[in-house]
Amino acid sequence: MGDLLTQRLILEFLRKHTLAVIATCHRNGTPEAATIDFSVRDNLEIVFSTFNDTRKFDNLAERPGVAFVVGWNDNITVQYEGEATRVPAADIEQYQEAYLNSLPADREFIEKGAVMFKATPRWIRYSDFNKEPPELIEIQF
Repeated sequence: MGDLLTQRLILEFLRKHTLAVIATCHRNGTPEAATIDFSVRDNLEIVFSTFNDTRKFDNLAERPGVAFVVGWNDNITVQYEGEATRVPAADIEQYQEAYLNSLPADREFIEKGAVMFKATPRWIRYSDFNKEPPELIEIQF
């Protein structure tokens, strides 16, 4: 499958979901995971928010590497690895607007000071285990 078709397949799949498991790494090497709300941009950036008193915030401040799993229902998943950084102040309005269009209920978190992050993909795998053999599509950036 061509890169553009693959990216479109993954984008459409991610846009059907608003929950993901995020994995970050503590400075001592211990992995930590949490469930988050997220949205996705056309360029496959995953956008999420968190408060500055969370473990993921502290972890990302020291180690920007991040992994996500999306879509554990229906035997189709996306695994996503990349780098997460705070959304720059100059871009915050456009990211918040797009994020809240997907997740209007998260407005209260933004109003209470949640920090916006964007994750840029390094590697993505789309897996459809409903097919025989399973359809596994990987892309690297």
